[in-house]
Amino acid sequence: MDPLAWFGLGRSKTDVTPLGAVHARVKALLPDDESVVHRYIVIVAVLLIRVAQAQGQVRRGALDYLQGLFRHVDRMPSEGIEELCATLVEWVPRMTTADLDLCHRELKALCDASERLQVMRLLASQATVDGNVAPPEHAELVRIAEALGVPTTLIEQLELDALTGTAPPIATEEADRTVEE
Repeated sequence: MDPLAWFGLGRSKTDVTPLGAVHARVKALLPDDESVVHRYIVIVAVLLIRVAQAQGQVRRGALDYLQGLFRHVDRMPSEGIEELCATLVEWVPRMTTADLDLCHRELKALCDASERLQVMRLLASQATVDGNVAPPEHAELVRIAEALGVPTTLIEQLELDALTGTAPPIATEEADRTVEE
């Protein structure tokens, strides 16, 4: 996939891609930020939803966790966070392998090994938001780690750290309830 596809070059205005839809939502929320910031947020958000959807549906606690993370993004207006999450839930399942490969390549280009490990730590926290790690979530973490060049041998420790860490994941009591699609 062409790296300039992020900007919509080579596509008609009526073509909407999953990455394009998410990117447009992030750009609308953060119009004054640089494209690289938009791309970084899009990629991390996509990966977080991939982990959250590993079991088929996004649980309420996983969505609450994601919304809590977005509330910490400087200048992101709180009134747009729910809509951004809805966009992610709608469009991420439609992503092609090429879309995901682009996300992985971009993140590898934007972040060094230490920063990619921090992203994996964040993804492990998403997987543990309900108090455990389901096999599909673990498998998704391993796939992402492989794609990002993070040693997969670290995944179980990241999961354990997230489960036993002093800072509990951002969640609600409704962690097991699914989000309507």
